[in-house]
Amino acid sequence: MRGRVANVLEDPVTKNLLINAEDTLLNRPINLEVDMVVLAAAVQPSEDTDRTRKLFGVSKSMDGWLLEAHPKLNPCGTTTAGVFLAGVCQGPKDIPDTVASAEGAASAASIPIHMGEVELEPYFAQCIEEKCAGCGMCVNLCPYQALALVEKDGRKVMQVTEAKCKGCGTCGGFCPGGAIWMQHFATPQIVAQIDAFLLGGEQ
Repeated sequence: MRGRVANVLEDPVTKNLLINAEDTLLNRPINLEVDMVVLAAAVQPSEDTDRTRKLFGVSKSMDGWLLEAHPKLNPCGTTTAGVFLAGVCQGPKDIPDTVASAEGAASAASIPIHMGEVELEPYFAQCIEEKCAGCGMCVNLCPYQALALVEKDGRKVMQVTEAKCKGCGTCGGFCPGGAIWMQHFATPQIVAQIDAFLLGGEQ
């Protein structure tokens, strides 16, 4: 039986335990009388989960579990292209759910393997080297480790690894010199969209 327990009560006469639960397989409520109830041991993320997360650029929940790209639309994928999740790395799961997520991750991973390449979104940060002061503050802020300082023409400037960048805009919003802008989301483009909305298409 697999189900969700609502409550556990003690019978005042027999001293047995009465369990009220929902059978998730049959989709109906059930009531059981048992002698003993054993609580399942708590499950926590592995100690090296955070190191693995940083290595592959995967987000985590407040409880420390690895986060999928979207719980409904992309439950096995992550924000890093080509990296997929399966099993209890996402949270406590029983065997059927673990097998189902593993099958989904294997199926999703087989697509880029068969194609021979990974398709990336065309949204990434770009640096205006003339404005970049080489302070490196954006490098520490990037959640995907997509930025780095490189030596160029005798000074340090920020360089973007486009394959890692997800276009979140964190670096662009923080840059004190305004040296970073987002591909397809430049300030003139956004201002033009706002003007078009406010003016209703009128010039």
